[in-house]
Amino acid sequence: MAPLTLDDHRRAFAGAMAALVAEFDAYLGRGRADLASDLVGYRQHAVWSSREELLQMISELRAVIAPRLTHRATEDRARYLLSPIPFPAEEPAADSD
Repeated sequence: MAPLTLDDHRRAFAGAMAALVAEFDAYLGRGRADLASDLVGYRQHAVWSSREELLQMISELRAVIAPRLTHRATEDRARYLLSPIPFPAEEPAADSD
């Protein structure tokens, strides 16, 4: 990732998001989408983390996800896409009461 310019990252991220939107649109367009039953979620969580805490969380997510990457299709398995995207966010503005 280091050799990429900021504009390279913008284009790569836009491409990744376009692919994600296309995948989700395809899911909705199949005519059998049942978001509740399919456990579909699109959430964004803001967490306060030190660098060490973030590294630990990434490690924990990898430990949970990695073993499942080798699962093969079976009659009782559906293919799900997971898209964790951690990046620093601006701090919310303080209330001016």
